[in-house]
Amino acid sequence: MTITRGRQSKKRAESNFSGGINQGIEPFGLPDTQSVDEVGFDTDDYPYLSTSRSHSVLGSSGGSTTYLLTNFGTSQIIRAVGTALQYNAGGTSWFSISGTFSATDWDATNFEVAGSPALILTNGIDNPQYWTGSALGTLGGTPPKGKYITNDTVRVWMAVDDTLFFSGFQNAADWTSTENSGFLQYYTERGGNITALKNFYGDKYVWKRDSMAVVQGTNYFNYKVKEISNDVGCVSFKTVQEVGDTLMWLGESDVYLFQGGFPVPIGEPVRKYIDRINPSYLDRCSAFHDGNRYYLNLVIDSASQPNIRLVYDLRYKIWRVPGQNENFRYGVRFNNETYAGNDAGQTYQINANTSAGAWSITTKPFDEGMPEAEKEYKEIHLQGVFYPATQYTISFSVDDRGETFVPVSYNPLNADLVALNKNAIIPLDTTPLTHWMRFRISGTGRITIYNWQRYFRVCRVQH
Repeated sequence: MTITRGRQSKKRAESNFSGGINQGIEPFGLPDTQSVDEVGFDTDDYPYLSTSRSHSVLGSSGGSTTYLLTNFGTSQIIRAVGTALQYNAGGTSWFSISGTFSATDWDATNFEVAGSPALILTNGIDNPQYWTGSALGTLGGTPPKGKYITNDTVRVWMAVDDTLFFSGFQNAADWTSTENSGFLQYYTERGGNITALKNFYGDKYVWKRDSMAVVQGTNYFNYKVKEISNDVGCVSFKTVQEVGDTLMWLGESDVYLFQGGFPVPIGEPVRKYIDRINPSYLDRCSAFHDGNRYYLNLVIDSASQPNIRLVYDLRYKIWRVPGQNENFRYGVRFNNETYAGNDAGQTYQINANTSAGAWSITTKPFDEGMPEAEKEYKEIHLQGVFYPATQYTISFSVDDRGETFVPVSYNPLNADLVALNKNAIIPLDTTPLTHWMRFRISGTGRITIYNWQRYFRVCRVQH
């Protein structure tokens, strides 16, 4: 924030929204660059504030809840919808895979079966399956009915309750040979079952709800489980994503990133969303990524499906809130594009369009460096790119919290047919004298905000 002082009574303060959202500390303590609440924004035009892009539909709906969205190598997207498995080999058509299965969450991993590439699928109830790109078969070798699955370069790993099973050396259909295949039990002080399993840079990481460990050993069969934390766990395997060189996931009370060593908590700026997660549907929280950004879908308040989408950008180390009420249950990164499936079985390509929907952002309460003095606000100057059909409203509140906002009855936008760079001026002559003021900018349509300034007069302090 810059304040110009001098003989003139009019002061000027400037700020932008490059710091993302921050709900982790009291609003008065925030930098001017951070918001206290927002929805509908992403980091495409960082450091400027830009609306999140809309998604495009990928083919028809599967007609029921999405229980899996993954890839078979680089050739197909595979989804489970209700009791059915389907594949998409490019274009918009989904094709059925023969078989009827339990309507429950699946996990999958790419490996080889009988020397050919295969996607191995498991859901903890049905016998594990494998897909070759053209045919589905039941995995041989008496495999466990794993709830979670991963692989390294030489073995397939599955988790059942608190036990990790591993296949024979380079043989996904061997689960019984001695001194080759085997199992490990993951014991913890508080007990509980395994909640996630993931290979990361050659090591197998395993989580319970309140703990984390790594499997260590040679490529033969003498493995052991080494504890990393008896406090940091994972509440939903669908939130575990490898974003570049970083592993990220949702724990009981925070979001973590991991590059080896010990997990680093990063969720404080979105603390109020994490605290609002519906504990009855923790396992429905999910995530996906685009190579730089980690998108986290939370089930909050009384919802039963993921109804708020957060994003953490690893390049800029900030959080934003791109969407709400999208109900994304699974996501996958496939051939440099990101896809997600919702509770109705519809698959979307994420951020595929430039159009935008409704959005809103709320500032901290500004006291302009003199909280004891009343301020008379004059006008706001708003610089940015305003796209065709964009509409917005400026509202203000003289409270430091809550939802009491009064709209300013003035809109400087015309019905332009092209995108225009503008300096929009919003008069504030109807606002009352106040010790501090919050602002909310809300609207519909695509917009990019570069900067904004507040002009005001500081009144004499009464003695």
